[in-house]
Amino acid sequence: MKEVIELFKKHRETVENFLTTMIENNLFDFKDEQCIKRGFLNLESLQTLYSVDETYKQISASFYPKGNKDSTRVGIDKSRYFSNISFNEKNIFITNPYIHHKSGRSSITIVKKYEENYVVFDVDLLSLLEELNLIEHNTRFDKINRFVYALGGYSLSIVAIFLLVYGLYVFLTIFVSTGSDGFVLNEIFKSIISITLGLAIYDLAKTIIAHEVLFKGIGIESTNQYKILGKFLISIIIALSIESLMVVFKIALDDYTALGYAFYLIIGVTIMIVGLGIFHYLTKDVCRIE
Repeated sequence: MKEVIELFKKHRETVENFLTTMIENNLFDFKDEQCIKRGFLNLESLQTLYSVDETYKQISASFYPKGNKDSTRVGIDKSRYFSNISFNEKNIFITNPYIHHKSGRSSITIVKKYEENYVVFDVDLLSLLEELNLIEHNTRFDKINRFVYALGGYSLSIVAIFLLVYGLYVFLTIFVSTGSDGFVLNEIFKSIISITLGLAIYDLAKTIIAHEVLFKGIGIESTNQYKILGKFLISIIIALSIESLMVVFKIALDDYTALGYAFYLIIGVTIMIVGLGIFHYLTKDVCRIE
């Protein structure tokens, strides 16, 4: 979204000249649907097309690509959209970019005054920039990319749910099983580790689905990537810390001579914590800029 708007600002004059020329060179006769269809063919980025009278009420159906139209919009008051319009010498007004209420994509609207009536064009900004060769974007690849991320994200969610259920199952078996103190502690820590990893993996899956599938924008900010990695590292450190504590308890109950291995594991966790602190310090300025 940011990149699209920045490109529009940078090439605004070129984009507006192109749209003005296209609108002036095409006749939009709402009594002739073939004429409207030709308008969509000439401007591939056009999303919606309709006409408004001098009282700012819609007097035509809303036309969409592929010949679709919605006649239920006729008679709707559009005056709120015309309150701050200022036409240029060619009786054309072009809005700033906004998010379209139906497509959810960045769009702009062009209003052309024809005598007493107005013709309104809703244009997909990304498709328009593609049409003018100002941006390279492959819609098919984007769909494949979202599918792969969705598949991976939902698969991770299933794994996370399995770990949570398994951790709960292990915890419940403690109450119906008889064993030594070492067995009970071992099962409790196994349950905690399983649930912690389940939550960590679910949090990762949720972030992937949210940022790469559901609310995917063109050029996701690098801060999102840092947050994903940071949160996942925190979850892993917590799981390893619990594992270190479990190892200490097991060694304390069985064999003190193996305490050195627990010490090495704790050192490893400490190094990860220090590394995470350095990571946050190095990415702090980048996140502030974003």
